[in-house]
Amino acid sequence: MKVITVLTRKGGAGKTTLLRALVSAATSEGKKCLALDGDPQKALLRWSNRLNYDNPLLEVRNLEDAAALEKETDDAWDEGKTDFVFVDTLGAAGEWADVLAAFSDHLVCPMMLTETDLEITIDTFNWYCGLLDRTENPEDLPTFHVVLARVPSKPSKAMLKVAEKAVKLFPVIDEMFMERKQHADSDMEGLLQDVAEIKRKDPNHLIRTHARYFVEAIEEAKEILEGVIGGKK
Repeated sequence: MKVITVLTRKGGAGKTTLLRALVSAATSEGKKCLALDGDPQKALLRWSNRLNYDNPLLEVRNLEDAAALEKETDDAWDEGKTDFVFVDTLGAAGEWADVLAAFSDHLVCPMMLTETDLEITIDTFNWYCGLLDRTENPEDLPTFHVVLARVPSKPSKAMLKVAEKAVKLFPVIDEMFMERKQHADSDMEGLLQDVAEIKRKDPNHLIRTHARYFVEAIEEAKEILEGVIGGKK
């Protein structure tokens, strides 16, 4: 069982969208997932409740506070049926992040391609490096990876320069998380693979052809997930 926490020190970077895509990637391969919503806005929990989502491979629950993660992960481990625990978090700094790190295997930080987001990601990375310095057993800490997120299909020169800086500063996942309308559809209709299936069954041939875009989004998320769980500190 792997615990993957998505965190960054600002809102709007696409934490929940990235987490939902990673859940899509895992469940599309038959992995059982528990998604915990620790963001006060409860976007992930609202999504699940609004859709009355019923998927045997996914359970979405509220995370009251960072300290509750220990019990949630212990219970999932004892049950022995969960492959991944995904944790959505508050877009801000705080001591809660230290607690979450203690019970996570991997930390994922989405970063949009702006200078402001780069500066805030530097703050987040410096916090992580501080953890490495403070702990007696750095090998017990989770890995940390940056995912370049909400990347347009045709990024500007300024965006590409930010990306180059990020690659030099952080452990960056090779696969970028692209800005795709399919993620908006996922917010309205369900996990990416479920929406793809809806498109495949549509009586309109033109709509059926759209299924491939959801498949592409899933493959992208699979590459990101593989980079997260296979990468080193």
